[in-house]
Amino acid sequence: MTEPQSGATTLDALVIGAGISGIYQLYALRELGLDVQTLEAGSGVGGVWYWNRYPGARFDAESYTYAYFFSKELIDEWDWSEEYAAQPEIERYLNYAVDRFGLRERINLEQRVSSAVWDASSRRWTVTTESGRVWRPRYLVTALGILSAPAFPKVPGLEDFRGEWAHTGLWPADGVDFTGKKVAVIGTGSSGVQIIPIVAKDADSLVVFQRRPNWCTPINNFDITSERMDDIRNRIDEIFEATQLSPSGSPHSPMTESSLDLDPEERRRHFEKLYDSPGLVMALGNFRDVALDKRANDNCTAYIAERIRARVDDPAVAERLIPTDHGFGQKRPPLENGYYEVFNEPHVTLVSTLEESMVRFTETGIETSAGHYDVDVIVFATGFDAVVGSYNKIDIRGENGLSLKEHWEAGPRTWFGMQTAGFPNLFMIGGAQSVTGTIPRITDFQADWVASAVEYARDHGYTTIATTEAAEDEWIDHVNGGIVGTLQEKAESWAFGSNVPGRKRAYLLYAGGLPQYRERVRAATDDDFRGLTFSS
Repeated sequence: MTEPQSGATTLDALVIGAGISGIYQLYALRELGLDVQTLEAGSGVGGVWYWNRYPGARFDAESYTYAYFFSKELIDEWDWSEEYAAQPEIERYLNYAVDRFGLRERINLEQRVSSAVWDASSRRWTVTTESGRVWRPRYLVTALGILSAPAFPKVPGLEDFRGEWAHTGLWPADGVDFTGKKVAVIGTGSSGVQIIPIVAKDADSLVVFQRRPNWCTPINNFDITSERMDDIRNRIDEIFEATQLSPSGSPHSPMTESSLDLDPEERRRHFEKLYDSPGLVMALGNFRDVALDKRANDNCTAYIAERIRARVDDPAVAERLIPTDHGFGQKRPPLENGYYEVFNEPHVTLVSTLEESMVRFTETGIETSAGHYDVDVIVFATGFDAVVGSYNKIDIRGENGLSLKEHWEAGPRTWFGMQTAGFPNLFMIGGAQSVTGTIPRITDFQADWVASAVEYARDHGYTTIATTEAAEDEWIDHVNGGIVGTLQEKAESWAFGSNVPGRKRAYLLYAGGLPQYRERVRAATDDDFRGLTFSS
């Protein structure tokens, strides 16, 4: 038997990450009566809603559909102020939930995990943080988030820049003042689309560096009145049921009729209604064939391109803002509020890095292949090393010293996204090959499943839960088969790791939809936990 390290904390379970998913996993395991704690790298809870404090950050799902459903008391006590809440309100909500359920004393803040090593002799994990503290849990659950490892462009010289810079995914708590300054924003994904209109209001000048444009649609946000909040509470069971039936975990499902069966005028009226609807209705409540049939997708894409051209005064700028490499819905569309109109402002410049590449950062700004841009502030809205990036930052080693990074070298290998072969008692929620759409709607299910598996092991005297490579192969085949024949199959997207230079192309998410995912997990569980082995 390996002796515990001096000062190590031995416990039943340990959760890494105190975002919305990790908080619920902590709650679910505590409700089993387990000795469980959470490690969180930040100085506060919230996960992505703690780190992404940049101005403009907000939900792209309805606030009450992203929030917790497990507690009627919490639903009754919390009033959302907007249909799509902004980051400060979301962070307050998650802190309220942590205190409401007495979880704060179990959360260890400012504890960034550096390594997690499986000890076969004790059948425990040894988890070490950068501060040198050590935990030895029986079960280890990672709730790292799919967008938690910020990515930067491979452009040299940032250390030479004398101005101020910030990444949207690591936004400083004190904020950044753009007033009267020359600002560059690099990136036009979701965070760029959200922050650019706000920067443009205050900056003396703004240059936007865009690699590839996205299909963006208006968020059409609105305040939630007390009467509407009461109505939401009265319909909360109905709303929850809608999220469970939807492939995306939202209250919206695709229309079953074919858009190609409609005459052009009627089809246009439908597209206009969708475009003017709030949130992601244009993407999630559209005709089903828009995601499957190129002709249908082309019609929808052409309509959105027309709306963009109508909003941007300079035709050449408008064309730069219209994607040519993918159709609408092949990537999750950013939601915007006045984004396109920003480019009508005389102090705003759009630079396509496909036409004018970034060469280096200098002391005073950014040098490109065509010249130099003097700036005081650089904002990196360059996204994340999605899904696997956060795992690669931790030295995770399973049986016989196998590293997770090596095991996943050709792409993630999992059992329903929740376990991986050679790493007993390691669970993942909101990880690779399992998530799609509104993340909490799948991670709530996963957290409940993890709790039930641990409870089953405890009640039957088992100390390890593991999966096999054969089970991984079966799930990988299903995951990859789910995008074959869809318009998403050839998309250049972070969902395939396309934004990370050198990353082997592999689909990192799950396209089968939440109902099918839950059905498959339940079927395997009911079939004597098919694909898993329990041992003492």
